[in-house]
Amino acid sequence: MKSKSVLVIGLGRFGTSVVETLWKNRAEVIAVDNNPEAVDAVKDKTSAAFVGDATVHKVLEGIGAQYVETAIVTFGEHFEPSVLCVASLVRMGVREIIARAATDRQADILRAVGATRVIQLETEMGRRVGADITMPLAQDLLDLASHYRVVPWNAHGPLVGQTLAGSKIRQRYRINVLGVRPHTNKLPGDKPRLEAPTPDYVIRDGDTLLLVGDSDDVSRFVAEVGG
Repeated sequence: MKSKSVLVIGLGRFGTSVVETLWKNRAEVIAVDNNPEAVDAVKDKTSAAFVGDATVHKVLEGIGAQYVETAIVTFGEHFEPSVLCVASLVRMGVREIIARAATDRQADILRAVGATRVIQLETEMGRRVGADITMPLAQDLLDLASHYRVVPWNAHGPLVGQTLAGSKIRQRYRINVLGVRPHTNKLPGDKPRLEAPTPDYVIRDGDTLLLVGDSDDVSRFVAEVGG
């Protein structure tokens, strides 16, 4: 099964961490930054790493940005380059564009330009710290389960048509199915609705399965079955 192709634009601490995590999870990673040292540091963890100015449309075309499934714009301090990159990626038809913003205003602008998801690291970290202080038990549970992952998986491939019991997901991969959102629920305007599946539930193409398991086991499942 073909790995998911991801372009990471910007190789600061955040961008480098994204590359390392994607590579560990067997994604096909392409990276670009205008700093040769930063590019050299990740070249062994990517399918291709380029030195170049990603704000230039032709540079992105030259590295094949138009062919990736997901692009992540990781600039934090410099907002204008983020806008230029997102605009170019939209013109290329990239389906999923994730961008980093420092403020709510920046987030609104990036969404208006075409980003499908915006990450505000400082805001998210602030919420996490606040939760850590006011809910220490919750933090203990987070620490205890830090090596576990909960991920949605869109059903396709050889598991379609099998029952949950027959698929042997738990036995083969040591992961569990927490819930299922049948594809028949995916109507325009509907809110996502998860159902508790029974062992004889038949997996259908387009169903969303909520999986939980050890990070390595989930990564192995995605690598073998497809993300």
